[in-house]
Amino acid sequence: MNYMKDPFGLLDPPKRQASPNPKRVYLMVIGVLSTLVIFLAIYALISRYRVSADVAVNDSASVKITGIPQEVSTGDQLVATVSVTNSGKDAIEDSFVLIQGVGIDLAQSVLLGEGFGQDTPGYLRELNLSELSQFESPGEEGIYWYVGDLPVKQNLTQQIKGTIAAGSDSVARIDVKYYSHPSESGGCGFLGLSRCNGSDSVQLAVNSAQLKLSNSSKIELKAGYNFVALPYVFPASSIRDFLASLRNKWAYYFEPTTGEYVSLLSDNNTDLVKPGIGFWIYDTEGGEYDLPSTKVETNINESFSVKLEEGWNQLGNPYPKRVIVSGDKILVREVADDGTSSGTIYSLKSAVEGGILSVPYIVNYKSGSDMDSSSVTNSLEYKKLNLDSSLNAFAGFTIRADRKVVLTFPGRDVIAEGDLLSSEELKKIENWIMKNGLNQYGDPTGTVYAGGTPLVDEKTGRNLDRIDYVLSKHSDRPWNR
Repeated sequence: MNYMKDPFGLLDPPKRQASPNPKRVYLMVIGVLSTLVIFLAIYALISRYRVSADVAVNDSASVKITGIPQEVSTGDQLVATVSVTNSGKDAIEDSFVLIQGVGIDLAQSVLLGEGFGQDTPGYLRELNLSELSQFESPGEEGIYWYVGDLPVKQNLTQQIKGTIAAGSDSVARIDVKYYSHPSESGGCGFLGLSRCNGSDSVQLAVNSAQLKLSNSSKIELKAGYNFVALPYVFPASSIRDFLASLRNKWAYYFEPTTGEYVSLLSDNNTDLVKPGIGFWIYDTEGGEYDLPSTKVETNINESFSVKLEEGWNQLGNPYPKRVIVSGDKILVREVADDGTSSGTIYSLKSAVEGGILSVPYIVNYKSGSDMDSSSVTNSLEYKKLNLDSSLNAFAGFTIRADRKVVLTFPGRDVIAEGDLLSSEELKKIENWIMKNGLNQYGDPTGTVYAGGTPLVDEKTGRNLDRIDYVLSKHSDRPWNR
């Protein structure tokens, strides 16, 4: 494979063909670590889409849609879950669900039901014209899911898979309706409901989830070296196309077991580009690059785990939102050489305090007269990332492990609160600040802060985002009144 020697991570471009002196590199590492100062510049105000809550026509049943990505583009793959719950006092008999994808091709879902008989729970097929007519906006795609009998206080789930087919100016939405055939004696009113469809079935619950569409996903690179991570799963061909689109055709991944850098543009190393892994890109000019449209976004509603080898590991934020590097919520689990769990689990904080892991470090881009984008050591340095600080989306970080472990991010519990706000609520916050004559931090004008800003904790060195700070000071959210 194409390797480039450099045991720590501040590398020189391959074109220089310079192999660093191990002793010199060691001294450089000690010097960098001994002079680290706290820095983290954060700016991310990304609109949040909130999946609708359970919706029921009455108290007999409810429908939930989960696993919806925060943002999608045409061509993206969608994997979500639809669940139905019997919330009533009697069993629901002979029930079924109609699922329609507006701007979403759900044909892949039908394959999940292969092998089931049509009277077996889990059976899936495409909707017919009569069933499509049960939606207010009939479309050309949809799924029929046979649920069967559903006991009291029980629920059943069904995974749905598809492809985003809508353009950026269109709608991408999932509509779900849950029905049951009434008993012979009760007619359509046996559940106290009056709305029945043409096939003598009664609607129990409805729900809808609209997806936020983006024109395209992009990554912005600085001029010089960029330490990045991508919160998407890509087909290998798409990664090759993306790497080939880079201006300088220069991208490297650090291999912790060998202490060497592997070129991502050779030897079929595209499988190294995946969520939770940091890698380097060099670009002489900087700017935005389009990411492949065929991708699956890491779901913030699900946990994400990444394996660490003994030594320095270059990782990255696995989610498309800022994460809080929580010392208590992020977990560390020891594993054996074969990858099986040893059963020992730590919090990130206790793992750092026990010497199992180092503190994480991010890359700081220097400014001033010594800035030189063509030289790593003159333009970059590693900075300590304090626990409970936030890490930007697309940001890489490095951490040292003294044994093999698995690092687990618990999903939404560590997403920065400001990144979970809708664009509408962000506008309300800014209007509330302006209307009440407050400073940009939501405090009275003239408020004096130690260090000149409330966004850095002088005792812990923790950095805060401005919106996160406003939310921490106003948990009652007065702008929504």
